[in-house]
This record gives sequence, structure tokens and C-alpha cells, in this order.
Amino acid sequence: MPAPLPPSLAAAVEGCLGDLAARHRVVDVPVDGLEAALKQTPVTLSTMGRGLAADRWYFLAAAAAGRHAAGLLGGREVSRR
Repeated sequence: MPAPLPPSLAAAVEGCLGDLAARHRVVDVPVDGLEAALKQTPVTLSTMGRGLAADRWYFLAAAAAGRHAAGLLGGREVSRR
């Protein structure tokens, strides 16, 4: 989960997690530096017609998931097909 979330969004997310948090591990991932990186990407970011400015937390959540996945790999190279 991207962290820190604004308090109102954090409360909404916690409410949506419900029983999932009991069965899954919820990981808070710092988003520092991710928005700047997203703004510098050479591709146009868009989800359902909305860009970074319109759907900031969607893109930050995706970037946080990528950051967490990279951390789990621990510097190991991923084989590509």
C-alpha cells in the first residue's frame, strides 16, 4: 500500500480491506521519489483516460507495488523470454 496516504484515503482503504487484512499481509511502501519518476517517464501514463494529475494515487499505488516487487527480488536479475 502506498505510504503515507492522506488520512481520508487511508481510512477508506482500511475500510475496504476488511477481512482481507486478516488473510493477507498488507505492506506499506514509501512513495518518496516515485511521483517525480512517474512525471519523467517517456510514455504517456493513462488509465481509463485519466493521467497522473487526475489519478495520482492509482499510479503511485502501481509504482509502490513495483518498488516492493523489486525489493523482494533483492537485486536479483529477472530472466526474460
